Amino acid sequence: LQFLYFIGLVYLSKMRTLALVLLSCGVASACNGGPPTDPDCQNIDLGSCGTACCKMLFTYPNNTATQVKDSLFAALSNGGPDGRYAWQTEADGSYAFSPDFNYESFHYLGQVYHTTPMPGQYVQSGPYRDTVNFVIFTEPSRNVTTLRAFSISDINGALGDNGMNYKTIMLAIKAANIAPATSAHEDKSCQIVPPPPPPAH
Repeated sequence: LQFLYFIGLVYLSKMRTLALVLLSCGVASACNGGPPTDPDCQNIDLGSCGTACCKMLFTYPNNTATQVKDSLFAALSNGGPDGRYAWQTEADGSYAFSPDFNYESFHYLGQVYHTTPMPGQYVQSGPYRDTVNFVIFTEPSRNVTTLRAFSISDINGALGDNGMNYKTIMLAIKAANIAPATSAHEDKSCQIVPPPPPPAH
């Protein structure tokens, strides 16, 4: 009986540790709207796409389009780094990414959903969700693979996103086992807005 009691204590201790780890992952994967202590939560978008969104461009000079696709797929499978990514089925029935188009410079299209761990304040059916679309293409003139990532809030009327669309993209990019050489914002979306200058005296 003492042995079984000891086993029970060990099990409960491990479950508490696991719960704390999952809770930490959940907090780290969301921008809660307070003071942005996470640097990836500072890029707040104010309706760039008629609702909040973020469009980023990443370059990979040392990797093929297939390597970039495979790295993203592995990073976001089984829920991804925070357990809240879910790959979607393409229009042609393929899962996560389309087959290699090899059309002009385009190779792969992919789509994944990401849900925030906090309940949506204005969404009664559950937490907020962002849709992230990927397109991977090559630039033959520079021999560079380029990834365009576009995240958009799936609710109508998201003027501000607390930086979540940018966070959703960067969490995915950082989880992949290859790092981009450069990154850039497109269409002036999800950029850090500098504070207004102090009033003149």
